[in-house]
This record gives sequence, C-alpha cells and structure tokens, in this order.
Amino acid sequence: MEERHKKILRKKYTDLTSDVRPDEVMDYLIQEDIFDFNDIELVRAEKVTKLQVQKLLSILVTRGPNAFGVFLEALKDRYSWLYEDLKKADEESKNQPQPRPSHDDTSTSEARHPEQETGKPSSDQLITHAGQERDTREKAVVQGAGRGSRPLTDEEKVARGVANMKLSDQRMEVPSDVAQQRVTERQLNILAGKLGREWENLAIYLDLTKADVDRFKADNLYNTRSQIFAMLMAWRAKKGSAATVGTLIRNLEDFDGIIELDKFTFLSQSK
Repeated sequence: MEERHKKILRKKYTDLTSDVRPDEVMDYLIQEDIFDFNDIELVRAEKVTKLQVQKLLSILVTRGPNAFGVFLEALKDRYSWLYEDLKKADEESKNQPQPRPSHDDTSTSEARHPEQETGKPSSDQLITHAGQERDTREKAVVQGAGRGSRPLTDEEKVARGVANMKLSDQRMEVPSDVAQQRVTERQLNILAGKLGREWENLAIYLDLTKADVDRFKADNLYNTRSQIFAMLMAWRAKKGSAATVGTLIRNLEDFDGIIELDKFTFLSQSK
C-alpha cells in the first residue's frame, strides 16, 4: 500500500473504528484477493468490534498497491459517507508530491504479501500509533464520565413529564441549514454527557438491539458516558448520511422516555 494511502487511513482512523463493521466489508476483500480466510479468522478472533477493525486495518496496510482502492469499493454501498471522504482525500493526495517507490509491482498475485520498505515505519507501527491517538481522544471523551447522579423519584419523573407535555405541541425551531447537517462526534459526545439512565430505552427506540446495548456496556465497563457515546455513534453509523441534526432532534422529541428539552437544545445552534 502506498504511503499516502496509509496516511489517509490514519487520519480517518477514528471514523473507521467507530462506524465500520468488519463482516460487512471482508467478503469483498476476499473476493478481490486482498484478504484470505486466515485473515478473516484473525479479525474475528478479536472480542469487540473496535478491536476487529483495528486488526483489519493492521492487515490491510501490509497488502499491495490495490488494497486501498479495493477497501474503498468495499465501503461504497454500506458506508457511502466514508467512501466519499476517503475518495476525496485520495484525490487531494494525488496532487501532492509523493516519494518514488523503490520498485513497481502491481501484480494481483502479490496483493496479499506484505511490502518490504526500508527506512519507513512498519504497518504495525502505523496502526499502533493511530491506536494511541484514538486512546488519547477516548480519554478526552470519557473525562468526568464517572460522576453519577441519584435516580429520579416518581414525583420528579411526573413533574418533568408534565413539563415536557406542556411543550409537546411545539417543535424545537431548528434552522434548515443546521437541521440538514450530519451530526458530529463532538455533538454526540456532549449529548452523551447530558443523558442518563434512559439511554438504554432510547437505544431501542433508535432501532438498535438489546445485543447492541449489551455490547456497548461490555466495551465500556463502569463508564456510562462512554456507553451512551458508543450507542449514539452506532446510531450515526447505521443512519449514514441520514444521521442529521434535525433527525436526531425529532427522535429525541418523540421518544416516550423523559428527556428534558434543555438537554439537547444545543443541537439546534449553529456549529
């Protein structure tokens, strides 16, 4: 794989490990002779999805010059927003000066063999570095997440429910340009810090499954904010380009749990 393509994958590391489900792209990688069945077993041996994506990327960057383009095509149908982002980055990188490769061999038969490059970091080092950056960002995401709050009493739930009912006839006013924007990770991180115990029911309302909820808990033990953030990111990945600010706000308004409007009013404001 070309160095510029490895660089693009590092820059998109967070989106890839958050959004992609390996089983949805690996069949195509096998079909195009980028992965073999041993690679599939190595990826599936990881216990959680994020680690599976990390393993997939660590293998992918060791493959031949066709690997990036094939991976792009594997994303095209299910992850069109990632496909467009990576394709745009690829086109932009073509206009930048690139180091000359030490040899030129684009044969399909070598598509699954690791590249031998002297004086450059290994692919494992590249992905490890990206993983360290990811871990640093995750620490920022979950900072302060351990602060708990007491459960609402029945009286408080009723009072808050009544307050919401008074506003139920009025939809939050969202500027059309804001409503059409795809919700960002930063916005979901803020929202995760505002939600509480209702998040599990909200996940089901957003068409996620009980198995998904259990996975979010297992991946983020003892950290409710990270569990909620993972849930919201999964919803974003599932909706793709339809995961807009307007769609999220309407879902939160229509959810029959108790989510005070002031918890997500910030979404209606310009970025």
